[in-house]
Amino acid sequence: MITADILYVNGRFYTMKAPGDTVEAVAVLNGKIVFTGSLQKAGQIPAEKVVDLKGKPVIPGFTDTHLHLIMDCQEREKVNLTEADSISQVIDLMKERQAQMKETDQWLMGAGLHVERLKEGRFPNRHELDRISKERPIYIFSYCHHAGMANTKALALAGIGKGFRPEVEGTVEFEEDGSPSGIVREMAYDNYFVPVMNDRITDPAYRKALMEKLAPAYSKMGMTTLHTFSSFAGDPLEYLYMYQELEEEGKLPFRIRLNSSAPLAVSIGAVTGMGSDMVKYGAKKIFCDGSLSSRSAALIEPYADAPEQKGILFYSQEELTRQIKEAYEYGMETAIHAIGDRAMEMVLNGIEEAIKTARPSREGMRFRLIHDILLKESHIRRMKALPVILDVQPIFIRNWVRLARERVGTERLDYFLPFRTFLENGLIVTGGSDAPVDDVNPMIGIQCAVTRQDLTGFPPEGLCPGEAISVYDAVCLYTKNAAYCCNEENERGTLEKGKFADFIVLDQDIFQTDPHGIHKIQVIRTVVGGKTVYEA
Repeated sequence: MITADILYVNGRFYTMKAPGDTVEAVAVLNGKIVFTGSLQKAGQIPAEKVVDLKGKPVIPGFTDTHLHLIMDCQEREKVNLTEADSISQVIDLMKERQAQMKETDQWLMGAGLHVERLKEGRFPNRHELDRISKERPIYIFSYCHHAGMANTKALALAGIGKGFRPEVEGTVEFEEDGSPSGIVREMAYDNYFVPVMNDRITDPAYRKALMEKLAPAYSKMGMTTLHTFSSFAGDPLEYLYMYQELEEEGKLPFRIRLNSSAPLAVSIGAVTGMGSDMVKYGAKKIFCDGSLSSRSAALIEPYADAPEQKGILFYSQEELTRQIKEAYEYGMETAIHAIGDRAMEMVLNGIEEAIKTARPSREGMRFRLIHDILLKESHIRRMKALPVILDVQPIFIRNWVRLARERVGTERLDYFLPFRTFLENGLIVTGGSDAPVDDVNPMIGIQCAVTRQDLTGFPPEGLCPGEAISVYDAVCLYTKNAAYCCNEENERGTLEKGKFADFIVLDQDIFQTDPHGIHKIQVIRTVVGGKTVYEA
């Protein structure tokens, strides 16, 4: 006989097993679903508590398969430059914050800058940032975090001056006389600026307090699992023990999967999947290239709007293959950042070689390919023969609707964020935000995947409209498909008997709403392991 701790009834539960599959009630025992079915049958189940959902639509809880959680929390304290449309406005906004600051040694930080929205069509240089202050160090992040801008004071503190030679060519930009312009890219921030900053975020107690304070905001958006990625340059900022402490204190309202660029923990045998149901070790992160927005993504052919540039590769083919194979043989899944087609070519070469030559063989292990923005048809054919998961960010579409054609040219748009092509070829595609690069709200990402437009409805025909997907498929990216990361498809992602009771109640039916209004849908209840962690 079935018994339950909690019985959720009178809802329109979309199980996500198949399009349109619904039940009226779900019973939960010890955090897992023990029954799904009709209201009539649910009435026969003894339960300690019954929750009437009053006919509201319910879907599995959202998973963001790629974000930087602590960085996203920290971002909220920087000057928001997302809407800046000129360098003069950037300077004015930064000056406003500068006027509120007291200690001159405190860094003035800005974030979210979109170069394509600036009328000058370029990033501000050190001379322009010096107009804000010459005494205070200043650093601004582009929205994608793959490019940064620093004033002369910040450059001096970082040890970047005339004649400086960065470890990776192209990561520091110079003027004609050999002096730094103030524009830096990729690992330059972690390697040169972070070590000289007196940033509160390096204080473990502060990080934990910040996470505790802002965690409810993610539950409000329906997040039940977050795959967060930490760096390994300086302080990685995110540690398993912090999330474990929050779990033990009852202050962690979502599941955490911590992925890291740190070296393999061979000495203690830590591999993907270790941990509890709430906090687990995820994949090893490997970077192959940069970003399209800063023209550091590695392309086979030059950028259409910068014929002298092809982007940046972090490693040689030999070194990249070595890292992939080393993790694979050890038993650690990899999550590999590849945006440009040249980078994807190298990553697929590395995966194929690892599978072919690794000893011992690791059947069942998966490789996560992160971003996957610009590809070739041959890449998709090769992916079909490999155990890969495509970790995409549908919300990025809104950032490219006005810039993609100019940046990569018309011919390469055929395989630009090709979600429909991925799915039609049987590939597993998951959804994330890359926050703080973009908004963590999955509703925006779902709408972008369906419409191929920004939230204003531009362009009317959509960006590469043939790659638009259905609402069901878009929701799957953040639920059913997302569970494949960390091999949890038998534990989460759909509302079925035996899986964790992670689900969200909506104020509108996402499958019956005008696709252009999906971003307005609100979560009114978030349930993790059968327990309500947020209620409007």
